[in-house]
Amino acid sequence: MAAVATIDDPTKEDILRKPWKYIGYEGYSNFIASDDEFFVLRRFNALNVRIALLLQDEISKLENELSEIDRDCSKKSASDINNGTLRHDEVEDRTEILNKIRRKIRNYNDFIIQQTAVDKYDSAPRRVIKSIRNWHSNHGNRAVDADEQGYLAREKEKDLISILPKDKLPVRRLIDHSRRLRTFSIWRRESPDIPDYDADLVSYYSDERIDSFASGLIVATGVIMLIAPIWILQWLQNQVYKLVVITLFVFVFLLTLSLAMATKPFEALGATAAYAAVLMVFLQLGGPN
Repeated sequence: MAAVATIDDPTKEDILRKPWKYIGYEGYSNFIASDDEFFVLRRFNALNVRIALLLQDEISKLENELSEIDRDCSKKSASDINNGTLRHDEVEDRTEILNKIRRKIRNYNDFIIQQTAVDKYDSAPRRVIKSIRNWHSNHGNRAVDADEQGYLAREKEKDLISILPKDKLPVRRLIDHSRRLRTFSIWRRESPDIPDYDADLVSYYSDERIDSFASGLIVATGVIMLIAPIWILQWLQNQVYKLVVITLFVFVFLLTLSLAMATKPFEALGATAAYAAVLMVFLQLGGPN
């Protein structure tokens, strides 16, 4: 049942005039949450490196202080201090520095592990960044403070990462790169939660339909690659022409595996060798008696 509008509800004109009041971060957050691909954030790569260097330097200074204490306590002129014990260490400064190092190095290790995990995230696709920019543009770039949209600036694109990336076949990624292909009307899906102010501006497309099409295209290509050379080889009489056909189909098969499917190089070579062997067997069977 549709909600009943009240006199206190803003009109479309109100929203257009003051998007920062009626849309704001609530509307922006809902838009970002409407598709996993829109959840992009900055990696802060340079800042993370700088913090890591700072933590490293702090530990290095403490390490130098500890080494200096160890040298002083090991001098012949120093009093007889047991440098071979931790439990009964009489040098309070050394114990204090070790405790500082323990805390610092724990933070350092945690930071390195955290940074390693962040570095594994893929860079955000440009088309996704452009879609988010378009959302801001549709609302006059005033729904969210201009300075707080700065993370989407062109000079910071390389620093943006996809928090919830989608695992896609190369064929699907090829479709996504083409605005014409990815916006076919047959992919469009309804989004019941889309607010009125975005209803005419935002379109959503079904990942399931596009993935099914990509999978079907791969299967169809595979069937053609298996059947077409058999018929061509059967029709040809000249052995040289047959070898040329086999060479061409093997080359195309290898390109298809490498570019259209997520296969590793050795897997692609193994599958191509098997494919070539099948064609060669058919060549021998179809040869003159």
